[in-house]
Amino acid sequence: MFRVMIADDERIAIDSLKYIIDKNFNNVEIIATARSGREAIEKVEYSVPDIVFMDIKMPGINGIETIREIKKLHRHVVFIILSAFDQFEFAKEAVNLGVIEYLLKPANRKKVVEALNKAIDIVKAEKENRKNMLELKEKIERIQPVLENGFIYSLVMFDNNKKELLNYRELLSIEENNGYVMTIEFSYEEDKEGLVDRIGNNLKSRKVYSLFRDTVSNIGKCIVGPLMLNRVVVFVPVAYMTEDSAFVQRAAIAFAETLSKHLSGKLECGLKIGIGNQKSFETMSASYEEALKALRSLNGTGIKHFMDITLVNTQGYPEHKEKLLMQSVALGDKGESIEAFNCIFDWLSGVYNGQHLRIKNKLLELLFLVQRMAGKYDSETDGNETDFLEEMLSIEDMTELRLWGKRIVEDVAGKINVYRSYKTGELITRAKEYIEANYAKSITLEDISNEINVSPQYLSKLFKEETGENFIDYLTGIRIRIAKDLLENKNSSIKEICYNTGYSDPNYFSRIFKKIVGVTPTEYKGTFTA
Repeated sequence: MFRVMIADDERIAIDSLKYIIDKNFNNVEIIATARSGREAIEKVEYSVPDIVFMDIKMPGINGIETIREIKKLHRHVVFIILSAFDQFEFAKEAVNLGVIEYLLKPANRKKVVEALNKAIDIVKAEKENRKNMLELKEKIERIQPVLENGFIYSLVMFDNNKKELLNYRELLSIEENNGYVMTIEFSYEEDKEGLVDRIGNNLKSRKVYSLFRDTVSNIGKCIVGPLMLNRVVVFVPVAYMTEDSAFVQRAAIAFAETLSKHLSGKLECGLKIGIGNQKSFETMSASYEEALKALRSLNGTGIKHFMDITLVNTQGYPEHKEKLLMQSVALGDKGESIEAFNCIFDWLSGVYNGQHLRIKNKLLELLFLVQRMAGKYDSETDGNETDFLEEMLSIEDMTELRLWGKRIVEDVAGKINVYRSYKTGELITRAKEYIEANYAKSITLEDISNEINVSPQYLSKLFKEETGENFIDYLTGIRIRIAKDLLENKNSSIKEICYNTGYSDPNYFSRIFKKIVGVTPTEYKGTFTA
């Protein structure tokens, strides 16, 4: 039903409109009438009509001023003026206020019906538009966290992720070219051995994550990643890159301090916040690595920027091996992945000799990230974190723990290798199809790479690995094969064949043909015309 209000100081005018509407519309309800401008304004407040018939000359506030007041709070209301005064200034003001019709009294039935039908169509369109906008907003609200999580995973997985990050930047409408990363850890009380209850604290972290996410988002523009065990990665976009590193550092620390202050007393834990340097969007993974190093350098709760780390003790944790492990797993290289994992495990075993729980504590974050990488290729792998924790903590023997970790690394690298092999074959197939369809044009490696959405360098490497020859040789082979077929046709001239196989110079075509076939095009054609 469409809700209509009639505002007119003449009772006969109200009754006349009521009669016309009742007789001609079964989808319209007259919800209110008013005899003055003030009464109309007051009744709109609680009745909220879709359409209002408004007289201009009424006691007190006139119709034009009444419309102006109503429009301040109810912009969607559609107005039809019905007046005995045919004055240009009134009509001009009515148009400025968005009035859809200006009817002169006494208006006949036909004009009233036409005006009301027009108003109904406008209301319908606006309601449908509002409905569509709400549905779109709801969809965006549902998909936004998924996109943000994907963006953060791309940051932390150490893969060759420049292209992926730029894709997420477009999907998330991030206009800023730069930014930095904060890695935030929910810090819980340790036991007498300096260890924590990983399973219990993971569950606690899940409970406070929503509060944390909302708080961070309300403080400033940023992207909050998913909860990974008891850590969260946050990307903070920055509009301009500046050479004043101290200024950038102070601003980032101020943001972290504001976050810590807002959450103080609301969480059943402390916060450890590591901050990376400001980077360009394409190199944002480096900021994450710096934030992680800053976080690890903290002995307790607090905030530390990467620039505040004193880089000493080069014999410490083999971070280069951790990075190599992530890169190797992302490439699906089982051998390199296992070798890197063994190096890390050996280091942990040497430093924490006999302290099994400490070794597990260090391995947990590493293997959790490895397992998460498989979620990009196998949704079943991206499972329950608690099960993963329980499985690790139930292993007492260090040899068994090493084998368990190796199985995870090997399994994830194997799945990624299968996916990448399939993806590689698919890309080369698409490249070959493009060449077959466009060999007669002046195509380049860049044209094909743009078509299949990879870099020319990567495509060149893949092409050589998969076909055994480079792009130019493959394209030349296709063109010469087609040229031989055309030369066997007596109706095609050599010049026509040259142009039809992608060559613009007949002399150059002849040289290439002879180099590949051993004879000139003319000689080859002669064997079929003799």
